[in-house]
Amino acid sequence: MKTMELKDLRPNEMQKYHTAGEVVDLGCTDTAIRRGRTKLGCTRKTLLKYIQWYQNGDISLFSHHNKGRKPATTKPVQTKQLVEQLYKEKYSNASFTHFCEILREDHQIRVSDGTVHSILKQAMLVSPCSKKATKRRMEKQLRMLARKENLSKAQSEHVNTALAILDDADAHPRRPRSKYFGEMIQMDASELVWVRGAGKWHLHVAVDDATSEVVGAWFDTQETLDGYYHVLYMILKTYGIPSRFRTDRRTVFEYNSLAKPDEEKDTFTQFAAACNTLGIELEATSVPQHKGRVERMNLTLQGRVPVELIRNNIATIEQANAFLWDYLPRFNAQFSLKDEKDLDTSTFLEAPPDADINAILAVVCQRVVDAGNSIKYHNAYYQPCIQYSNGLRPRLFLKGTKALVVKAFDGTLLASIKEEIYILKEVEKRSSHSKEFDPEPRPAPKPRKRCKPAEDHPWRTRFLAPKVLQNHIAKPEEDYQS
Repeated sequence: MKTMELKDLRPNEMQKYHTAGEVVDLGCTDTAIRRGRTKLGCTRKTLLKYIQWYQNGDISLFSHHNKGRKPATTKPVQTKQLVEQLYKEKYSNASFTHFCEILREDHQIRVSDGTVHSILKQAMLVSPCSKKATKRRMEKQLRMLARKENLSKAQSEHVNTALAILDDADAHPRRPRSKYFGEMIQMDASELVWVRGAGKWHLHVAVDDATSEVVGAWFDTQETLDGYYHVLYMILKTYGIPSRFRTDRRTVFEYNSLAKPDEEKDTFTQFAAACNTLGIELEATSVPQHKGRVERMNLTLQGRVPVELIRNNIATIEQANAFLWDYLPRFNAQFSLKDEKDLDTSTFLEAPPDADINAILAVVCQRVVDAGNSIKYHNAYYQPCIQYSNGLRPRLFLKGTKALVVKAFDGTLLASIKEEIYILKEVEKRSSHSKEFDPEPRPAPKPRKRCKPAEDHPWRTRFLAPKVLQNHIAKPEEDYQS
């Protein structure tokens, strides 16, 4: 076994050795011991133990016995390599904390957040949620490595890509939250490539200001009225009617005519009219910082939702919208600040019935009846019809008659003409059936009713075995054989 030398000691261990030697050289007087205690910050008993070690001449006594040993909690090298490989290949868009949750749920790798941070930082990987100071520190380390160790081009490109994930966005100033759950809902939409190869989608989001709970979310190809209608529908079905919406100044929420500006005249949009019917106050602002809660939530969702969509093998916008109904409760359970007190003091009102919601969340537009007694809507022609017991019959109107087309939330098309409601039936561009050349469709055969003999019918009892006959029905055997 190699003998330990003085140079093998750590600085604090070397200080103990030299202090014990000084006390011995001074004759171990009370004054020398008191000075030694002050220098080391230890008790008299501890200093006397160091003096005894010094007098024995064994330098190894001053060295800690765990020196050179790996801690019992050290993760195997294979685990570290697997964590690094998974993050590089599959979850590079996830934050380190989110990645730690994925390791625990999907790969049964139980490591702490700090361990994941240290493993990925050693691999020169940067989280999308890193702060500016962390990014600057990592850049400085990379430049030093490039000068000293000639960092390869592939490694430099990988790190630069990781550093460019997070933009230097302006910070939003803090302000107090609303007092009650449902008092104010902030709404916004964020554009991103949520699924690789599917193009850019817009995620419409509604966040409660008091609890930061995501009360509604919906994907659409653009920031549209239909997207915000689906968010409002989710709010009504899950929570009820909120008190106020705070949004940006998009024409979906607010519109002022530039040709005839009139401050006294209300210019309700479709969404504003629906909010007015439900009794929801609509507040629009052009300053993003005034709705900072939903702006920050957009960053959180942009970091987590794309990774969750990949984990659930989602490729279409329809699948993504169906996934949101299941994902939002789990997301809110992890990040929402709502408690039982918020539920008791909630300002949400009871939502109207489904039939009323279907009519309120409608899109209304004006049309004119043409010479063919038809209304053109979205490049298709429709005829106003009346429902009779034997089917729909068209109702004739003069050319130029004004009509109000109403598209309900479930897609049903109606027309309001002269204060009467009519069902719109689409006029086919080409007839689907020819009476002269196509055979008449045969009606489906009616199912025949099967006759089932009674249990005591002779057809049944004649072929029964004697043992079965005894237990068949509580009747004498002679009644069956006669």
